[in-house]
Amino acid sequence: MLDAIEKAGGRLVSVVDGLDTSNDSARMVVAMLAELARSESENLGTRVGHAKRYLRSKGQWIGGQPPYGLLIDPMTKKLVHDPEHADYARLIADEALAGTSLVKIARLLNEYEILSPRGGQWNAASIMQLLRSPAFAGLMPETESVETDDGERKYTGRVFPYRDPETLDTVEIGEGIITVGERDQIIRTLESRTFVHAGKRRPKPEGTALLTGLVYCAVPGCGRRMHRVGGSYQCMARRAGNQCIGASALAKAVDQYVTGQFLTKLPALEPEAPLLVAIADRWVRRIDPETFAKRDALNAEIQDEEARLADLEDARYVRGEFKGPGAVERYNRLVERLSMRIDGLRGELYKLPVPSVDVSPMLDGRTLREAWTGATNEDRRDRLSLAIDRVEVTKGVRGQRIIPEQRVHIQWARPAAANTAG
Repeated sequence: MLDAIEKAGGRLVSVVDGLDTSNDSARMVVAMLAELARSESENLGTRVGHAKRYLRSKGQWIGGQPPYGLLIDPMTKKLVHDPEHADYARLIADEALAGTSLVKIARLLNEYEILSPRGGQWNAASIMQLLRSPAFAGLMPETESVETDDGERKYTGRVFPYRDPETLDTVEIGEGIITVGERDQIIRTLESRTFVHAGKRRPKPEGTALLTGLVYCAVPGCGRRMHRVGGSYQCMARRAGNQCIGASALAKAVDQYVTGQFLTKLPALEPEAPLLVAIADRWVRRIDPETFAKRDALNAEIQDEEARLADLEDARYVRGEFKGPGAVERYNRLVERLSMRIDGLRGELYKLPVPSVDVSPMLDGRTLREAWTGATNEDRRDRLSLAIDRVEVTKGVRGQRIIPEQRVHIQWARPAAANTAG
């Protein structure tokens, strides 16, 4: 910096310190002070990092505002329930677990004049942030950071549960409003209702058309959803100005064709048909979501731990880490812990019941048609989504009447892959 100032024909003068860089000795002092300041800045960052790691190892809060409904115990530095707001926080969790939308939860809180942590009104974003917080489930949080091109660390804003570098386990930090399993269930529910756009999660639109969420554009290279606009299903990519020639089809004709295929195909299925197995699996997940949420959470944990075990093996045998007797001993301890944890999770998964459902009403053509006739469009769409993954519509010829058999392709549901326990 001093060279740049001198090259520009200027000089640095400190009246307080009596320094003028036009003097060689003063220039040397300024350079030395700058180096000392840089070194102190690095040392300060190191000390702060050590302090945070120490507090994390003890399961103590490292700073910042705790989630709504929780306080920091001044003695233990751990999370405890806030007697004034914990019941309201649990109400938010119960509503989310019951499937209530974030907008409705916010509206409920605002109607009863329950203030947000900042003292204002609640909104969907603030409730989303609360429910996704690891600390809301009593877990130590950590903010994700990435390395920039210039070598500095930049925080992304994404928060996830902190894992102890020695044991690779999550760290409890006191009482939570919800359990870890409830947090996993809530996050899966939230993600099923949203999609990622421009790096942010946004709510999926709810439609009233029969095939909303099921019908897609089959133009090569597109594959985007189609929505009902007027009397037609139209490709949203085309309407948004993207590079797609845009499939469009008369909604009534597509609806009638898909309905007819659904009502005739199911009664013709054999009891062991793959489609019937897929329908039963999806149906039972809807009538007993809690059990399957637990199974899914355990399967996800097993996959995560298996991935960590594989990465640990790569670290030693591929990347050449864990050199020396002490490091090898630490590696063996970590492998043993992960293996025991995987076995324990598989044992828990094996103990969970496997619910069943009677799909025989869907095999009786008359019963199926009667149920379809008396159902709302939303109920019909739910039934279709049990048996259909997606409906694809190809581009037609302008002015020609649609022939569904030629332009509409139905992808029927397939059985889910066997779980980890099997």
